[in-house]
Amino acid sequence: MTKKYSKSAIAQAKRKQLLKEVPNTLRTWQIELVFDHFYNECPLTGKYHNVVKDHFIPISWGSIVRKYGIGGNTYANIVPLHRSINSSKHVMNPFQWFERYGKRHEISNEKWNAVVHYIAEKHKMSVFDFTNRVNACYSEVLALRWIEKINARVESHEFIHSVYFYNALKMNLNISLIVELYGTEKTKECFHQSNTIRQISECKSWFEQNLLRI
Repeated sequence: MTKKYSKSAIAQAKRKQLLKEVPNTLRTWQIELVFDHFYNECPLTGKYHNVVKDHFIPISWGSIVRKYGIGGNTYANIVPLHRSINSSKHVMNPFQWFERYGKRHEISNEKWNAVVHYIAEKHKMSVFDFTNRVNACYSEVLALRWIEKINARVESHEFIHSVYFYNALKMNLNISLIVELYGTEKTKECFHQSNTIRQISECKSWFEQNLLRI
């Protein structure tokens, strides 16, 4: 008989695994230090109730953050945020999140920039360098997630629908480079086949034509 696990148990197991992959040095006294720094308030909303510990760079990005020297469950990556902001940010690139949802949450540029400066300073980086590293890391996270799905479909002999190529282009991913770097041998073979090349070419043409209409 197969044992069934609750969604909560599965989520906890995944989080436990992620904490093994990322830098995991955070201590209770460091959390208290961060909250004291912001007077137990959310620096983006000014609210002092329902404030939770937020990982500015999501834990879900996994071990790739080590390559860029950012993120993890660390003192440098912690900031107190209102629960609604924490939930909204979720696993997104924080900079893309602010561009998309900052106004909806009535967050000013001044407050956002102050938080970014605080996090960058704790990482011992300039805001410019920190921002570039976060964006570069997120691009690689997207690439790894995409190729993982592609490798799985090739391995199980499933058809690779054009939507996968469209999504890659939408995320501004370099398909050829990603396949070369992270694709399995079977995936590389698949992407050298004429049908796959034609699919990608058609997706690129459609994508470029629709971009010109925007």
